[in-house]
Amino acid sequence: MLGELAVLYLFLGGAGAGCVAACSLVDLLWLREPFGATTAYGPDPAVEPARRAVALGFALGLGVLVAGVACLAFDLGRIDRVLALFLMPQPTVMSVGAFALAALVAVAAPLAAVRLLYLPALGRPAVTALEALAVVLGLVVMVYTGLLLQSLQGAGLWRSVWLPVLFALSSASCGVALTLACCPWVGDDAALRRLTRALMRVDGVLIAAEVVAAALFAGLAAASAHPGAALAADALLTGPQAAAWWLGFGLCGLGLPLAVEATCLLGRGRSAPRGIVLA
Repeated sequence: MLGELAVLYLFLGGAGAGCVAACSLVDLLWLREPFGATTAYGPDPAVEPARRAVALGFALGLGVLVAGVACLAFDLGRIDRVLALFLMPQPTVMSVGAFALAALVAVAAPLAAVRLLYLPALGRPAVTALEALAVVLGLVVMVYTGLLLQSLQGAGLWRSVWLPVLFALSSASCGVALTLACCPWVGDDAALRRLTRALMRVDGVLIAAEVVAAALFAGLAAASAHPGAALAADALLTGPQAAAWWLGFGLCGLGLPLAVEATCLLGRGRSAPRGIVLA
């Protein structure tokens, strides 16, 4: 089984990937923020609350991704193992996921920097290409977390086809929740309120789908005719592994996104906190 650092690496990597992908989609499909020397706001940071929320979202997603990479490095234990993972890659799910995560960090860094700093050399076409790449890499990282568990030897419970679906939905939900958590801190206007409502709807759908996937994953395992799968499911839900399951899935996968949504619901209609200066 995976250790605590590896589990934290999977959670942080998935949530950070979901956040960067969500921010990229918001800009690609809606904001289409100008960049480069001809940007509408010159050398000053973005002043519109919706743009500032996305800027904070990219910075937060990047930070979570870096924390996930740090957990991976500490889990491997030695610098030579970290280097071997990238310099001598093997055709494994672990190698593909690690490369995708590292590439996503490399893509997310300029996407955050271009919003927090004045970078006239990085125009809108380049940002669009980076955001499209971030969406693809984000999806790979989100699915990879489930595929890695599915590939573990001697763990028949993880062989369910619903496991990658569950982890992808959980990562996407946590990523949208991270983006949503940035909205109350950047001011308030009609565009930001529309963005907040849209993110809440999307996250609500993701949470509902996540609950269905979790029920199918656990229910099918518990009802399996294979005695090993049934015993493993019982241990996961009510036995010695129950604390890890309910803390990981229940608290982190469902509780945190629901808490963010509840906070945003309670805050709607109230005056927003003073905006954070992005400079």
